[in-house]
Order: sequence, then C-alpha cells, then structure tokens
Amino acid sequence: MLTLPACLDNLAEEDAHENFLRRREIQREEKWRKMARLMPQGLRGGGMNFDFDVTDPKLVARTWKGVPDKWRATAWHAFLSASAKRRGGCQTDDELIEIFHELQEESSADDVQIDVDVPRTISMHIMFRRRYRGGQRLLFRVLHAISVHFPSTGYVQGMASLAATLLCYYDEEHTFIMLVRMWELRGLKVLYEHGFSGLMTTLKEFENDWLANDPDLKAKLDDFGIDAMTYGTKWYLTLFNLSMPFPAQLRVWDVFMLLGDADFPGNPPPTRESKATFDGADLSVLHATSAALVDATKSLIVDGDFENAMKVLTSWVPVRDEDMLMRVAKAEWKIHMKNRRHASS
Repeated sequence: MLTLPACLDNLAEEDAHENFLRRREIQREEKWRKMARLMPQGLRGGGMNFDFDVTDPKLVARTWKGVPDKWRATAWHAFLSASAKRRGGCQTDDELIEIFHELQEESSADDVQIDVDVPRTISMHIMFRRRYRGGQRLLFRVLHAISVHFPSTGYVQGMASLAATLLCYYDEEHTFIMLVRMWELRGLKVLYEHGFSGLMTTLKEFENDWLANDPDLKAKLDDFGIDAMTYGTKWYLTLFNLSMPFPAQLRVWDVFMLLGDADFPGNPPPTRESKATFDGADLSVLHATSAALVDATKSLIVDGDFENAMKVLTSWVPVRDEDMLMRVAKAEWKIHMKNRRHASS
C-alpha cells in the first residue's frame, strides 16, 4: 500500500491542524458577533461602532478563552469605554482626538529620547522597519503626545512597547485614546510615576498576597535574595510585551482590559488602600499571570542555584500553549477573588 513520505505526512497533519484552528476561529468570531451591540456613530463617523455587555458572564468566560483577533480592537475599546463610563468625568473619544492633534504642536523634553528608542522597538515587524516612516513615525507621534499629556510621568522606555502593540490594532488617534484610558483606568499612571514608587508597591503586593501562597518557592527566592523587583519590573511596565510570545501577551491583555477595573461588576472589591493606590484599577490579572509564570518555573528554581533562578526569571518565557497559561492564571485569579470575598464579608 502506498504511503506518503514522512515529511509530507507531517505537512498533511499540520494542514489539518491549521484547518481545525481556522474553523474554530470562525466559530468564535460568530459568537462574538452575536454578543456585539451596534452603537451610534461619533461626531467623526468612521464606520460602525460596537460595544459589549461587560456584565454578561458569558462575555467574561469567552474573554478568558481569548478574544478573536478580528474583534480584538473593538473589544478592548469597548472594555475601556465601559470603565470610563462607570468612572465618570472622563474625556470623550472625540475630545481626546482633538487633544492628540493639539499636542503635536507642542514640544516635549523627551522627544530626543523617544527618537532614539523608536527604532529599537520591535524593529523586526514590517510596520516598524523604516526610519521616520510608517509605524515608526506613528509611534513617535503617539509617544510624544503621551509624554506631554502626562507631564508627571513623561516618557519612560517601556511605554514604546505598549504603544507599538496598540498600533498593530488602531490608528494613531485611537492608540492615543487607548493609552490615555489605560493610564487613567488601568493603573499605568501609577506604575510609571516618577521614582516608580507605584511599581514597588505593586510588586510588594504580588510578593505578599500571591507569591506567599507557595511557601517553598517564596522561601527559596528569599534565600537567593531575589525579590519581585528583579524580574517583575519588565513584566509589569510592558504588560509582558518583552517577556512572552505575542499571542500569549495578547491573551493577557484581553483579560486585563476587561477585568482591570476595581469596580468591575460582580467582582469582590479590593482593599480600600489598594484601590486608592492604583487609582481605581485592579492589577489582579497581572498578578495572576506573574504567579502562573513563576509557578511554571518552580522546579527549576527550587532545585537549582542562584544563577539558574535568575536566568529563568529574567529570560524570555517560551510559552508554547497560551491556553494552558491562561487556565493557570485564571485559577490563580479565582483563588484570590475567593479570598478577597471572604475577607470583605
């Protein structure tokens, strides 16, 4: 009986797997289309706008499974817009677009450093390869506007990777809108504040409330003198952009965009001090992801030496199965929510 050569047989299996993933993605896109609600156009028009009922448990469950890439830009914007509406007093999208263009006429003390950093940011991506053109030009304009709009933080290097990720899904105006929302509603203004006191508070919270749940691992890291600042700074300032594969990073962002609000309906509230510290944001999704990454390397840390532990924690994490990563992160998150609910009752 004739059979395919081994190399062609493997190709056939890969094609079958790709077809399966494509069919599954189409099915997921249709589910998200049915959840989407058509919204009236803004003052500038620009096609159809959608939002979602963020209180729908089905939406939350499907977000943990990953937003289809076709709906990702719409979903992220809708999630942050829902937070802005709950918070009240936030500027509208149209107002922020006007501000963005006005800020282009102002100078920034950070422009020189931004100009140096822009070519270094994901330069292998075709959108960001050409100097002073295409994505690099858009990235500079967005970072310039953010540095002027938030003078208390100005520009810090990790911001470039955040803006570059958003530019993969939005034009420059809406990238600016999304960054402003993330600064004001997702705690990034606190993480990037001068002196990084907010970042240090965040990482201390991770050590005390999350890492302490694994006494053996915590004790081993303490013996090595490795604190969360050593490995967590890059994770939190870039929202894992420089720490894991892009598809895995997007999955973390999906959930953080939705659940990173301390007032998210149905979730137990954080402590009053934590809510005040992070300007109404809830960083539990970031903590849960960090806990999942540390847990994945536990055996290497506990059975290894200082050099090996440092290498494991500070290196790029080759996440091969983002579904598994998010299942572990979700389990960590649910345990923390349960403990928080008991503490508040």
